[in-house]
Amino acid sequence: MPDFDLPPITAFSPSVPAPTASPAADEPENFDLPLVAVTPAAAPAADEPENFDLFWSETLAAHRDIEVAPVLTAASARSRDLTAESATFAGFEGRPVTGHLITPVGAGATLPGLVELRPAGRAASRDLEWLASGGFAHLVVELPQDDLDDPYNRGVFTDAVRSVQALRTLASVDPSRVAVLGTGPVAAAVVAAAGLLPDLACAMVEGDIPAAHKDSLVAFARRASTPLQLTQGAGAQVLLEDWGFNAALALAAMTGSVERVVECVLTTESNATVRRTRWIAAHTHLTSVFVPQVAS
Repeated sequence: MPDFDLPPITAFSPSVPAPTASPAADEPENFDLPLVAVTPAAAPAADEPENFDLFWSETLAAHRDIEVAPVLTAASARSRDLTAESATFAGFEGRPVTGHLITPVGAGATLPGLVELRPAGRAASRDLEWLASGGFAHLVVELPQDDLDDPYNRGVFTDAVRSVQALRTLASVDPSRVAVLGTGPVAAAVVAAAGLLPDLACAMVEGDIPAAHKDSLVAFARRASTPLQLTQGAGAQVLLEDWGFNAALALAAMTGSVERVVECVLTTESNATVRRTRWIAAHTHLTSVFVPQVAS
């Protein structure tokens, strides 16, 4: 396993040396480096579900012909500077997934986005506008409870992936700058989304990892190449140890040295709004991030 005491490396190119000096606090780092294709880093671990990659490849392929663009209906917003809309799109096997989309009025440029995954019934609170006022398209999605009898948790995890895809269909959203946040009982769905979508800007996990889905979630974490912020809870240590391990192996195959290439932070910051906003803002300015693409 890589040494997790090393500083995180969030961008790499064999043809462009990594910068040695840290940028000023108010200057974004330059991550505009080319994508690099590599061969598979390692065979699936023995503790992963059988045919894990094949299972999810087939599951997502079965949904490709199901329209994912959301149907938007005007709703009320607390501020005249924001536009609020109810959103509905097709999730697992075409079932309806509902949520709320908040965007700034009259945005003149393509917006970064946040998909916030919440348990069904908890999205109608008054805190939906905490990020949109900062210039983001904020999609709050209500997900059903985890299926603890299904080790793959196909329904919720597929809904999480399609939530990101739904936001990315909007012309006002930059698909390369979409973050994902999961809270409470559905927080683990962020892990699945990051494992299945290698080009997320960043991810935030704020809840426990269900024991019934641990093997699948560890497998997703190993495949993730997305910067992660997580809060303390059941399963947090597992994510810290396994997050982005295949990305590290892929880099090792190219350079001969194993480094941690995916940023992974266990935070104790108690102010959730400040913590989330800083993390998202620090990562969604990126336009092209190095991601070890595993060749098929």
